[in-house]
Amino acid sequence: MGHHIIGVVENFEKLSPIPTKFGQRNIVKFRICDGRNSPKVTVWGKLAEITDKNYKPELESPIIAILTSAKLQKFMNSVQINTMPSSKIYFNLDTDVVKSFRKRLAQQGYKTPEDIGSVSTISNSVQVVETLTLKELTEKTSTDYIKKNVMCFVTIKRVEAGDSWWYYGYNFCHEEVHLLEGRYKCVNPKCLKSSPYAEKRFRIMVLAHDKTEAVNVVLSDRAVKRLVGKTATMLLEEIEDLAENPPSTLFPQQILDIANKDVTFNILISDDNVLINSTMYNATDAYVSKKSKSSTSETVEEMLQSTTSGFGEVS
Repeated sequence: MGHHIIGVVENFEKLSPIPTKFGQRNIVKFRICDGRNSPKVTVWGKLAEITDKNYKPELESPIIAILTSAKLQKFMNSVQINTMPSSKIYFNLDTDVVKSFRKRLAQQGYKTPEDIGSVSTISNSVQVVETLTLKELTEKTSTDYIKKNVMCFVTIKRVEAGDSWWYYGYNFCHEEVHLLEGRYKCVNPKCLKSSPYAEKRFRIMVLAHDKTEAVNVVLSDRAVKRLVGKTATMLLEEIEDLAENPPSTLFPQQILDIANKDVTFNILISDDNVLINSTMYNATDAYVSKKSKSSTSETVEEMLQSTTSGFGEVS
């Protein structure tokens, strides 16, 4: 299975032919840097031609690439990245994950080799987003996985309809707030700020399964918005005039209808998942998958093209 990688393009070498035992083939080479590591990337064949065409030095700098279904190999103690027939490469994709990555680079004071007039000498290790089955997810007990993002392809078996499907969240940290003396106060002990305003946000739990396991997953506001196609505020307004029960206790059919959908979850592994083996997971984002998808890269391509607020950051 291929890996999905994000990083800054460095030392891009234009399309060139090389002789191989299969005849002459075109390749493109560059390095991809996450601010600390800078492995070499080799792109082959038709994808090399597309990559060479899409790479434009006048793009916003630094140029950030996302590689899907890439193959990692270790050669002489260095990691090298090669593309496969299912691989895709995107430059400066208009998504929050790219914007967030660019912001992190700026905060770390990253400079391109062109800025400092030298070739990158950063190490050749690389960070990737793992794609796991649910059974593999439940077996991740190393503390190295705490706060790590992974991808899981699952089917939503059912929505666990509880007392409420939305809450008032603080506009900045998105934690739940309580109304106190006319102001909404954040319950997060690291925040505890208050505001005269709060936003309505989704929060639901589903039972998800694949061929290996079944687990409960709490879906974030972003994940539910992606699956339902509207905000909590919009949904509340739609049902308010039609509902006999107060909106806070009525579970909308639009949410219940996500049952039986094939989806990709971005799972953020928590302390409890690792330290006490909790099998209740948190999905920071979700994307509808298609049963006809024949490769991981095609699913990721759909995720990237549909993203308006994040690709489950590759970090």
